[in-house]
This record gives sequence, structure tokens and C-alpha cells, in this order.
Amino acid sequence: MNPASLDRLEFPQLKDLLRARLTSAPGRRALARLEPSSDRGWIAAELERVGEARAFLAAEGELGFGGLADPAPLLEKLGVSEVVLSPEELLDLCTLLAASTDTRQRLGAPRLRSLLPRLRELAAGLSDFAALERDIRRRILPGGELDDHASPELAELRHEIQRTESQLHRTLRRVREQAAQQAALQDEFVTLRGGRLVLPIRADARVRPEGVVHAASGTGHTLFLEPLETIALNNDLVRLREEEAMEIRRILRGLTERLAARKTALEQAAEILGKLDSLFARARYARDFRCTLPALNANGELTLTAIRHPLLEASRKAAANGEVVPISLRLDSDHHVLVISGPNAGGKTAALKTLGLAALAAQAGIPVPAEEAVLPVFDHILADIGDEQSLVENLSTFSAHILNLRAMAEEAGAQSLVLLDELGAATSPEEGAALGIALLEHFRRRGAMTVATTHHERLKAYAASTRGALNAAVEFDEVNLRPTYRLLVGVPGVSSGLEMAARLGLGADIVAAARKNITAEDAESAELIRSLHQTQQELERLQGEVRGELDRLRAERDALHRDWVKDQQKKLAELERSLAGILGEYRKEMRQVLDAVRDHKLREKLEKAGTR
Repeated sequence: MNPASLDRLEFPQLKDLLRARLTSAPGRRALARLEPSSDRGWIAAELERVGEARAFLAAEGELGFGGLADPAPLLEKLGVSEVVLSPEELLDLCTLLAASTDTRQRLGAPRLRSLLPRLRELAAGLSDFAALERDIRRRILPGGELDDHASPELAELRHEIQRTESQLHRTLRRVREQAAQQAALQDEFVTLRGGRLVLPIRADARVRPEGVVHAASGTGHTLFLEPLETIALNNDLVRLREEEAMEIRRILRGLTERLAARKTALEQAAEILGKLDSLFARARYARDFRCTLPALNANGELTLTAIRHPLLEASRKAAANGEVVPISLRLDSDHHVLVISGPNAGGKTAALKTLGLAALAAQAGIPVPAEEAVLPVFDHILADIGDEQSLVENLSTFSAHILNLRAMAEEAGAQSLVLLDELGAATSPEEGAALGIALLEHFRRRGAMTVATTHHERLKAYAASTRGALNAAVEFDEVNLRPTYRLLVGVPGVSSGLEMAARLGLGADIVAAARKNITAEDAESAELIRSLHQTQQELERLQGEVRGELDRLRAERDALHRDWVKDQQKKLAELERSLAGILGEYRKEMRQVLDAVRDHKLREKLEKAGTR
């Protein structure tokens, strides 16, 4: 995709909305790489994954990686020969191990087999690191210290260190008490100098314990003395601590080597988790902005129903400034050129950007904030929007537009989307209109789907009289003298410049004089367009009434159907009760008959027995 068009259509700002919904560093890297694609298969698969992520959020709750430390620098260190990771670094990598194992289990749950086929396929690339994680956490405590039982050798060394320290402190207490009796002790505490435990002794003491002086205080009043009795113990303690450090390094090296042996699987896990974080960020965005998953088609149809610009909606939400007015439009291979006209600040450029950003989002696997979105896959999305004059490069506004339009004219083809804002502006009206018509005709003949905004009447006339082209208008409320931001497809717009000027406070005499300067032909054309708008508004009102009546009739039909079903169920229940009563009577009579038969046979048997 054209990088300049991505910027003009604010695709980086859309990614900022997604970035706010990420939970990890790998996710941020995955999102940074996300760009629109022309690969239909990739787009379809990506949208399916986002749809599954949204279904997971609704059914299972969140899936985030907020506790995942950035694994990139640690994985890079694993590739360096002889490197040994610190305990803190190993614990950080444990967050990657845990995230991989947990995500594999959650997405791989048997009950989700039919709900998440694409995500399960992705998660199958994650490894189960549970045993390795347990082993690391068993050896390294949460604070970064190695557990005493990280190895039998470490346990034995620490036991020996504890025993030696205890013996050393007992000896020092005894020597300190002697020094205190000799009035040689400067302070009660035991301190450390050069890694050895020493006593603070007064420099002017006449009698003091025998030993080695390691240092003196800054004033020279205190000597730091290692008593003769503790030299051997201090030597043992230093040796044991060195052996402890060597054993700790051996343990850390072993753990580092085990991780390095699985570096490829760890890198794959980081990559997949980043991908999943990106997918779930898009799913959260879809939930927050009431998005739909775009449907792709190969017949050149573009249908956007009640679509909203996400950046405009985000700013409105942040400022609590009301709802964004949605727009709807439909283009296809028979009508693939659309000319939008209407007042300034009426929403023409917003409509253009909304369409362009929707196309970019769809082809990047990002849901679209609309009720319905059906889009072709474009090989190029080209936009000429905004003022790109450059004083440094000696480019005027018009020159910058022409250079951009030249590149677009060369690049656009039958599978391209071309978006042109204020076509024919920045030069004389006659030349601007002529150039605008020529460009529209060029793109039309190439088969590019083209949407342009303009104020030029000749461009509106071109759209009205050219096969494959349509007019559209951003609606203007003539009563309240303000735009409604609705897009009306099928009719041209009125610039309403004088109405806007009056509304913004330009002198009434100036506005009146301006009206006199409008030609009769232009005034008649504007009046005709206003009449078309009124007719369309009336048609939409009638359509709304018809839809309302249709909804009422459907609701009435459904209510009658429910009442009929309820009545039939009641009759069936009564019939079942009646049948149950009849069957009960029948069973009672049958029992009486059987009882009578049994009594008759019993009497006969008794009579025969009496005669014998």
C-alpha cells in the first residue's frame, strides 16, 4: 500500500487505538508490523481469527499478557556463547514460559474446539514449558535469591557458611568483651572491611587485642582490627562464600543452557503470543466500537451501512460530545465513480476518510465500525487529501496536488480505490473543473473505484450524465442553517456558502449583495438541487413510515402467532387431561372386572374342596 495514503487516511492513528488495547511488548511489535495486504487468503484468515478472539472474550473472558516481561533482549542474550543469565532475567523468562503454557491450555480446551479453529491452530505452535518453569521457580525465589536447596552442593555450602559465621560471631563477641574491659573498644558494633569481619578499636589504646589492622577511620581515631583468633575463621568464610558464588553461577549456567537449548521454541512462543495479543486488541476494539467483520467479495461490490469514523468517534467519546452521525453508501462495477458535494464543514472529507480507512482496516484484518461492511480487495488504495504545499521544496498547494495526482493516475487500475478531496481546487474554477472531469474520466475508464469531493457544478453534471458515475450530497439543514453530516447518495449537494456566511455573522448587506451576483442559471440549479433534497427527504420519511408499519405488522403477526400457539397448547392440555380421566376410568373398570373374575374362580375352588 502507498505509505503516503496510509498517513493521509490516518491509518497510524487507527493503530494507536489498537495499541491502547494491547497488553505486552511482543503485542506492540506485532501491531507495529501490521499493514494492509492485498492477499485475499491472509485477510480472510486474519478476520476469522479476530472474530474468534471476539467470541472468546464474550464466552470466556479476557486473555491478556500483562505479566509478560519483554522477552526480546533476553532471547537475544541466549544466542550469545558463554552468557549466563541473572536470577532476575531467568524469572523474567519464566513469564514467557508461563504465558505459553497457560495460553496453549486455555485456547486448546476441548470445549472450544468448534468455537476457535483458527486460534487453536495458532496456539498449537506454543510449547508446554510447565516442567522447565517449575524447575526454575523451585531454584530461584521471587526476590531473585537462589533457594538453599537449589542444589545439594549449595545446601551444604550454606549450612557450612552458617556454622562458620556463628562460630566467628561467638569468637568476636568474646574478643570484643575483652577489648571493652581493656578500654580499647571504640564502638560496640562489628563491621566489615575487605570482606572480613573486624572490630573498631581505639587508636590511642595502650592495650588492645592482637590481630591485623585492615584500615583506619578518616579521623585516625579508630582502627579496624581483625583479631588473631578470627583470622582462620574469616579465611574459611571467604573461601566458602567464593565456593557459594561458584556454585550459584554453575546453577545459573545450567538453567541458561537449558533455556538456550529451547531458544527456537521460545522465540516461536514470543512471536505467537505477540500475534495473539494483536488479535485480541482488535477484538477489544471491535467490542468497544461496535464493529462488524468485513465480508470480502470478488465482484467489485462495496457496501457500507451505518459506518462511523473511529477516530472521530473516539474524540467524541473522550469529550463526551455526542454520537457520530453514521453514513451509508454502495458502489459496484456498474456504479464505481461517486462525486460528493455539499457545504464546507458538512462532512465531505470525513466521508472520504471514513471510506478509505474502512478499506485499509479491512485489508489489515481490523474490524470496521459499521452495521454492515462488504468490500472488494484493492491492490492499491490511493488518496489525495489535504494541503501538501512545501516551502522547502518550492511546491505550491496546486503543484503538490498535481504531482500526487500524476502518480495516482499512473498507478491506478481496475482493482484500485482512488479518493480525491476537493478535486479541481487551488486553481481557476474553469480549469479546475476541466481538470477534475478529465481525471474522473481517466480513473473511470481504468475501472478504478473512485470517490471525489468537489464544489464544482460541472463535476456534479459529469456525475449526473456519465455512465457508471453517481452524485452524492452531504445534507444541509436549510431551516437551522447547519450541516446534518448525513450522506445522501443519488443527488448532488448544494455548497450553501452564502447560508454558512450568514450563519457565521458576515454582514447581511454583504450576503444580500452576493446573492444578487449569482446568475439566474446558478440560482435555478441550486433551487432544483434543494428541491431534489426535499424530495429525497420526503421519500426517506415515507420509507421510514413504511418500515415502521411493516415492523408493526410483523410484530402483530408474531403476537397473533404466539396467541394461536398458546391457545392450541391450552386445548391440547385440556384434551390430555380429558384423555387421562377416560383412561383412569377405563383402568378402574378393568380392575373391577378382573377382581370379579378372580373371586368367582376362588368360590368354585372352595365349593369343590367342601364337597370332598
